[in-house]
Amino acid sequence: MMTLMAQLCAMCAMSALIQMVLPERRLIGGIRVLSGLLMLHLTLSGLTHLCEGLSGQQSLMEMIGSLMQ
Repeated sequence: MMTLMAQLCAMCAMSALIQMVLPERRLIGGIRVLSGLLMLHLTLSGLTHLCEGLSGQQSLMEMIGSLMQ
């Protein structure tokens, strides 16, 4: 399983590659908006998953272990 940071980096790289190969420059703005919205969704879903994991922990060590995942 990829970490949230790795997923965001991969999505950013894919967005940059798509922007470089687009033949029409007018489409780049739309790709940037779409990529930004996808990254926002990924970030918010990762945050939701993290909060769910932290809320079920009883000790500080369990919380740290959950944050490391």
